[in-house]
Amino acid sequence: MQFLKSELVFNTTSFILEFIEKMIQSSKAERIILDLGSVNHIDSSAVGMFISLKNEMRKSGRALIFKGVSESVLRIFHFLDIVNYLELNAA
Repeated sequence: MQFLKSELVFNTTSFILEFIEKMIQSSKAERIILDLGSVNHIDSSAVGMFISLKNEMRKSGRALIFKGVSESVLRIFHFLDIVNYLELNAA
């Protein structure tokens, strides 16, 4: 299911956060990989969502990994100095 696409902004992040949290809670996987290859823009609410999800996974001893990050999104992650924290393209 490809639901991470185009823009991740304030009016879409609450739905996405709820969906991914349910997926995390129902999965016993040691790591979950989010493919951001079709995302070309994010705002601060999306960044906050990713950090929240990463923290939730870390607390349970699991990993949340991001792959396929577009150049425009990667620039935002670099600007915020969270590239290493989010484990980009570590899959």
